[in-house]
Amino acid sequence: MAKETKGVDITSWQWPKIENYWGRRPYGTQSVDWEERINMDRMRQYKLNRMKEMLKKHDCGAILAIGEWNMRYITSTWNAYWTTPSSGLRYAMLPATAKGAILYEQGEIGFQAKQIAPWLDKVKVAITGAGWIGRTMGARASIQQRDKMVKQIMDDLKEYGVAKERLALDTWDPGLVEAFTAAGVTLVPALDMMLEARMIKNEDEVNCLRTCSAIGDAMFAKIAANLRPGIKESELCGMAHEVAYRLGARVYSGIFVTSGPFAWPNPRDESDRMICPGDIVYADVYNTSYVGYKICYYRTFSCGKASQKAKDDYKKSVDWLYDAIRLIKPGVTTKELAEKWPPGPEIWKDIHIVAEDQTAGSNWGHGIGLTLYEYPIIWRETSLYDPITLEKGMTFAIETQHGTPGSHGVRMEEMVHVTENGYEIMSKWPIEEITEVPLF
Repeated sequence: MAKETKGVDITSWQWPKIENYWGRRPYGTQSVDWEERINMDRMRQYKLNRMKEMLKKHDCGAILAIGEWNMRYITSTWNAYWTTPSSGLRYAMLPATAKGAILYEQGEIGFQAKQIAPWLDKVKVAITGAGWIGRTMGARASIQQRDKMVKQIMDDLKEYGVAKERLALDTWDPGLVEAFTAAGVTLVPALDMMLEARMIKNEDEVNCLRTCSAIGDAMFAKIAANLRPGIKESELCGMAHEVAYRLGARVYSGIFVTSGPFAWPNPRDESDRMICPGDIVYADVYNTSYVGYKICYYRTFSCGKASQKAKDDYKKSVDWLYDAIRLIKPGVTTKELAEKWPPGPEIWKDIHIVAEDQTAGSNWGHGIGLTLYEYPIIWRETSLYDPITLEKGMTFAIETQHGTPGSHGVRMEEMVHVTENGYEIMSKWPIEEITEVPLF
């Protein structure tokens, strides 16, 4: 029988380790003894070391993460979709002096976390009330929970000998800032620190992205195999989701298919439109993830033969894309890549583009990893004036598009890894021409 916990200070309580817990049921089935595959231990240690380097560089004694993907980077744990992005239902902290991170897990989930994540220093009970979820409890209850959480964090900072040092906080919640400041803690924003840490991927992180890109290839194959007159955009989108889950991926509010006149300008969504003979169709498998690592990856198809005008628009867009890609190597700046793209107001007058602010997400690139947008961003509106230098180990998606209003749109995107002397394209579906799918 479990001990009565009435009166227990839950802020200091830890989940216990259950001996021989894994003897009660089997592990998952994707590991083997005859091939290394992705070295998860090496990846976890690399990310932990990166964070400790950042704490030292930014003169902080610890980092407190409430954002789900920063938590995943720090702890190599995750929870289901409902905790994202910064609910405050769970959080994590890495003191500079700790061997591993402390996970504060929501509700009873910490029981499982303690058993399955032995690399964590501690697994404690999350005091639900940080982040947006606390506001739903009522004003007095929210303050009560916030103050319990701050006490919990302060006790752990003291235990690890860093209570008098600066604390990096990744979610600038006004209530938490107020409470930590009142407790005498000097807070610093952690967003830049986390982006800097996550910017350079090790070989295992890149392998996660390669694997996810391969899953994207399979999703496009499913779309191509089922592209027929009368099928709906939403049906093709659902088929792509099925492939992702079958191959061990997760999808976070992602994937869309669009066609015909809906494809230009780009709505970035799917509908129940039926596809017709001659329609140009493109799909994005964005926010599909493998072990948390995301892809963003477009390809263009034709239901039957593509028109010459669509082929011309497609060639122009591919040329824009690869004029930039061929420059990629360490030391090149995002300015040099963005300069390869013509100004938006010059090429897209027909859809009333008058400023580059209207071209966000059109001809551009974005760092990618645990989240869809990381360092670097490549875009004429910002990169021409505030360039970022490419470094070995960066990973990003780079994309271009074009079209004829009322007729068709074309779009393509590549997953790129910056190597020592150049680049690797991780996305493999053919890109040189529109993929034409026979009508029968």
